[in-house]
Amino acid sequence: MKALFRILVLSICLFTITNTAAMAAPAGDDVKVTSEKMTYSADGQTVVFTGNVIVKHPEADMWANKVTVYLQSDKNAEKSDATGDVNPGKIEKIVSEGNVRIKMEQNRRGTCDVATYTLKDELLVMTGSPKLSEGKNTIAGNVIKFWVKENRSEVLGSSNQPVEAIFSAPGKAKE
Repeated sequence: MKALFRILVLSICLFTITNTAAMAAPAGDDVKVTSEKMTYSADGQTVVFTGNVIVKHPEADMWANKVTVYLQSDKNAEKSDATGDVNPGKIEKIVSEGNVRIKMEQNRRGTCDVATYTLKDELLVMTGSPKLSEGKNTIAGNVIKFWVKENRSEVLGSSNQPVEAIFSAPGKAKE
């Protein structure tokens, strides 16, 4: 009977240690946001960051005057004592406004007035004089849609702001 009790206690300890270690380890896709001010609204399910906002992610960094994170209520999530009756849910989309600058992998950079990233389809929509560049290649237009996971983009122009692309030709030998 004592042996069975020891095995049971040891199992509980191992289970607790394993789960604690898993919870303490940061996820690979964590997002870190720094700003001068943050406002959380449980009713609107939003978190608004204002003033020199910097969003850091392993695959991209973003700078803007204001970033609003829209949360989607997760009905299956347990409510914790730390959040009271609030269910913070999951991130649905992130809207960045004002002097938006984006730096991605593979030396990709972007600028625009407003950038909206929806997590469900991993789509980044840039408006307000959007411009994307990769090395010496640049593309601009009225709206730029960039499907991050698929590495695919679509640029829409207008009569006032046509699509403009500049592709760098392979290097010319110096004469």
